[in-house]
Amino acid sequence: MWTVDSFYHEARATAEASALLIKNRGEMWFNTVKRGMPGASNDEVVRVLQRFNQQRLDAVPDYNTYPELRGMPELIRAEWRGTQDGAGLTDEELAGYYGAPAFYHRYITTGREPARCSYIFFPTSEVGPILANNLDSGPEEKFGPPAWPMVNEHVIIGGVSSGIYLDEESPELFPAPVFKLIGRYCRTTEEAVEMLTRYNYFWGPGNLIVIDRNKKVAMVEKSACRIGVRYSPDGFGFITAMTAEEPGMHAFLEDRRFASLKARGMTEDSNDLRYWRGADARRALMSELLDEARQHPTLEKLRQMIQFRDPKRGYVCYNAEVFHPGDFPVEFTLKSSIWLLREGKAQWWAKEGDTPSFENRKPDVKFNDVLTWE
Repeated sequence: MWTVDSFYHEARATAEASALLIKNRGEMWFNTVKRGMPGASNDEVVRVLQRFNQQRLDAVPDYNTYPELRGMPELIRAEWRGTQDGAGLTDEELAGYYGAPAFYHRYITTGREPARCSYIFFPTSEVGPILANNLDSGPEEKFGPPAWPMVNEHVIIGGVSSGIYLDEESPELFPAPVFKLIGRYCRTTEEAVEMLTRYNYFWGPGNLIVIDRNKKVAMVEKSACRIGVRYSPDGFGFITAMTAEEPGMHAFLEDRRFASLKARGMTEDSNDLRYWRGADARRALMSELLDEARQHPTLEKLRQMIQFRDPKRGYVCYNAEVFHPGDFPVEFTLKSSIWLLREGKAQWWAKEGDTPSFENRKPDVKFNDVLTWE
């Protein structure tokens, strides 16, 4: 049963265990919003975000359409208090942590958003079902060892950025905890996709991979108001950031890319467009690699795929390469993780100093008291 106390104490315990990561995430998003508000002082940005968060909490949706949200405003307030107390956040830091990502995507996003993260799933291998992820970002982002990837004992959801610029504005503002709702109510990929679709206006933009214990895999591509869903025919699947394959979402993303260039007075001979085309090329490359791997899937093939680097074929794993003279470098792959779902453990690699992640294997993480997958 969900209660105000359960939401508060769960959030507090999580924040106490991850205080540094929470503070870092809030600071990065606050600075992202501030860069999008030229001339605004820190105090002005804080006030904007605090007003925005209050507007979100007050924007309670129709309970007839979204019955799972009954009582949710009080639970959300309790969760925010728990996060603040657990991580030791000031009121200003709390506003940035909870408000800045939603504010940025709703009001600011116009150009290149630095994120190239990817997920890959093999439903079978010599060690059972396996899942891989790259965390691609700048060196200022802090991270820890991989956590167990489930939203509940039945469903995995992994998410990356979608790169929608000058997006449409969702008619809903309330901060519905969509993934908590999935964890409570959904036991299959189809049920999770139904909730993601019905709650379309409350989450995103972002791309997701959704996997259940029966190895049913959906790949979801999402703007603020639109959603495209593709199901894997054989349980193999991947998602990657800043690109879209579903025809409707691909067309919308392309339209928004060129609208962004026009709004900023940029030509097609720009770093941003080459960056976006690089994301499209990565998606095509990963599709080719997955087709090769599915013939004889192994743990080593998944590692090779998530850490793939070839000057001719392309890159899935990065180390701030510059692919065109004068362009900005791409991101670092800060961390690569592979979960062995039958064994309840994860292998991972992490960037440390000047050592790239793909050259720095870390000790395996063993997860106790989890329900493993066959």
